[in-house]
Amino acid sequence: MRLALTAGCASLVVLALPVGASAADMARATGPSDTGGPRVYTTTNSPKLFFDSSRKLQFSYRVVHPRPVTAKVSVVKPGSGEVLKRWTETVRNDDVQTVSWNGMVGDKLQAERKYAFRVVARDVNGASTYSASANDTERDSFKLWHQRFPVRGKHQYGDGFGAGRGHQGTDVFANCGNRLEAARGGRVQYAGYHGDAGNYLVIDLKGSRKDFAYMHLLQRPRVQDGDRVRTGQLIGKVGETGNASGCHLHFEIWSRPGWYEGGSATDSEDDLRRWDKYS
Repeated sequence: MRLALTAGCASLVVLALPVGASAADMARATGPSDTGGPRVYTTTNSPKLFFDSSRKLQFSYRVVHPRPVTAKVSVVKPGSGEVLKRWTETVRNDDVQTVSWNGMVGDKLQAERKYAFRVVARDVNGASTYSASANDTERDSFKLWHQRFPVRGKHQYGDGFGAGRGHQGTDVFANCGNRLEAARGGRVQYAGYHGDAGNYLVIDLKGSRKDFAYMHLLQRPRVQDGDRVRTGQLIGKVGETGNASGCHLHFEIWSRPGWYEGGSATDSEDDLRRWDKYS
């Protein structure tokens, strides 16, 4: 490809009714439990949390006990046990509670790493049950990722940053018509057509002053200027519009303050290959 122009919500949400979880999905707690303490069952709906995705990572738990129980749910760093978020609720026997975390603490996006949900249930007499032991790093664990790979389906890498004249991104070849998903959510800065870029769009990333640009889409982008886009949302399909040879996505990362706002294109291949491994 040759281009002359390169082209909030709460952190914890408690749902009173079951969402995507049932008693049958849950495993009994393996952590310490006092004699006569509540029975606790838990499950997590995914081992991955993609920041700003419309698909929520959910932790569900159920407490079995004849009397009301105080449940303390937390998001922790396994191993150290450092608590990032905590929520407390009085729950009734056999109710299913669901908690969702978005990867944020206040207005700060947390680092890419493993985290875990933990719950401690305590009855009115002080008898307690822990969902996991202190040295259990796997139960109800998940990894937080800030981005995901945008091309869905078989693909291979083509020209990289600096190839030829003015090549400011990375080419990823795939069949025309393959899904293209937003590598990270944000707001559409520009969606349109250019003679070299073909059908393309630029997304101003949520939680970052960087921009991602997607070029040579098969058709006009499925979003418009100003639209809010979520990580993993369908934004178009692989094409070869504009000055392109072969069906591929030309992908660019622009440093802060962004695309043609004083930023500059940076080499995106290492990032794409890293996202490719876990997406």
